[in-house]
Amino acid sequence: MALSLFQWIGIGLFIALVLIPSVRWFWRRFDMPSKFAIETLRQQKKDAAEARMWATIEAKVQAEEDARQELELKRKQNEERSGKSLDAQQSADVWNKLGIDSPIQPVERNEAPPVVADTKEEVIELTLDNALKIENKPDAPDWELVNKMSKLDKPVDGVPEAPDLDTLVEDD
Repeated sequence: MALSLFQWIGIGLFIALVLIPSVRWFWRRFDMPSKFAIETLRQQKKDAAEARMWATIEAKVQAEEDARQELELKRKQNEERSGKSLDAQQSADVWNKLGIDSPIQPVERNEAPPVVADTKEEVIELTLDNALKIENKPDAPDWELVNKMSKLDKPVDGVPEAPDLDTLVEDD
């Protein structure tokens, strides 16, 4: 029995209609990552987050180190710009060349202490009691200032009145 072309196409179509849904079902059921693969992916995400965190911390530390080095470099440049003092022999030679027999003693130059950045921050709690505690309380009130402040609401001769803005806006 020989099958015609249309019969072969029909059989192929029937087999495809049966196999495609079954293959899809097996694919969806068994194509899931294993527990090891899931754990590996989770560990990779955790490691990436930790690497980003350490990168930001290292960037901050590097920025602080760069700022400290720049400050130290500026300090050294300022020391170099301030000039070098002569020792006693060089000073005497220079004064002799100028024709002065009794040289003036060179000025002793004090080295500046290294600059240390103070990173301490004092935390002050804002309460009414702290606001009322003034360490440098004045002994007596400044009566001249009090008198001037009490006269601020009274008009002063020679000072023109301020224009009324509402009437200016209405006129425009």
